[in-house]
Amino acid sequence: MIVDAGKKQAAKLLTGIESGSRTTFTHIRVGNGGDNTSTSQTTLDNQVGAAKTATPSLVGNTLVYSVTYTGADISSNTISEIGVFDAATGGNMLSRIVFDDIGPLTASESITFTLRIEVE
Repeated sequence: MIVDAGKKQAAKLLTGIESGSRTTFTHIRVGNGGDNTSTSQTTLDNQVGAAKTATPSLVGNTLVYSVTYTGADISSNTISEIGVFDAATGGNMLSRIVFDDIGPLTASESITFTLRIEVE
């Protein structure tokens, strides 16, 4: 069993908050895929737009990410999935979430996502 203090340390290592960490999951990507998430999945179904960098805060053993996309960032596409990765392209996916289609947004509209990932 991993105790709470161990979970918090694991969360720090995943995000690079703890010095000496080798992997930092600080890249957020969005897409318009809709398949259910599988634990073996390694990418979004269909990424749209570029990755954004978001350094998470740590609340207990929960990583909290916040990222904003504009309509210009996603080029008139709808979005229905979001993932956290350790690289802007390629790399490893930490988490993926699917949701009902949002958009398309106009170039001047924006949407902010707040992701909370509990490390257990």
